Amino acid sequence: MKNLFKYMGIALVLLVSFYYTEKMSKIVVNNSSLVKEINKNIKEYNVASVSAIIEDEYIIPGLNGYAVNVLKSYNNMRYLDTFNSYYLEYDKITPEVSLENNKDKIIKYGNPNKKNIALIIKNNQNVLNYASQIGLKVTRLIDRNSFDKNSLYEQINDDHENYLKVEAMLDNNNLNKNICFVSKNNKDVCLKYKKYLVEASVSLNSYNLASIKENLKNGYIIYINDNVSITDFKLLINQINYQDIKISYLSELITEER
Repeated sequence: MKNLFKYMGIALVLLVSFYYTEKMSKIVVNNSSLVKEINKNIKEYNVASVSAIIEDEYIIPGLNGYAVNVLKSYNNMRYLDTFNSYYLEYDKITPEVSLENNKDKIIKYGNPNKKNIALIIKNNQNVLNYASQIGLKVTRLIDRNSFDKNSLYEQINDDHENYLKVEAMLDNNNLNKNICFVSKNNKDVCLKYKKYLVEASVSLNSYNLASIKENLKNGYIIYINDNVSITDFKLLINQINYQDIKISYLSELITEER
């Protein structure tokens, strides 16, 4: 019993010692000129999050924010003993209203603060070949027969009859983006498996190129119909480039990462 009290006393002394050591370390750090310099610059480098916008069954994804982690930033800079923004560390701030908590809503547009659009293609082989030749980051709707593990384009499961088989193909090759291009045939199964639900903002067909070019905006999700000619597709690409909009994979467009 005597030894028990002895060990308890030693443990208590150690705990108190650790507590005060940590407290003193924080006081020293917080009063250092380097930490004061980091705190002075925080507002310049912090990035506020942007909440997703929900309207009825639709959602426009938000954007994550970033806040400077003072202690990690200090540890990066303390050996330099001078402030350098290159060594700042950040914590991610999730939007108050986030896509992640609203997967039952449908994404029809990406966040307009991103200067991106996405192009979705299914079976237009001429367009797919041209996109591959020039290295466009297009997204293809695939079935069991069109899946290609070596493809340069992003692949989204659109096989209503063999949905789980195609899911397995994508999963086995680490290609599954967990996105569902919504139709009346697949919405229930996409909700069941908690996919990101997506609709096209506009569909390019054989007669509406002029209208799409005139109204093209950041965040558009453009479905390229099978009847679209390679000439019209090239004219669309020219317009996108003219407006200095970046073509990105659908998964990049809808993510809340900046």
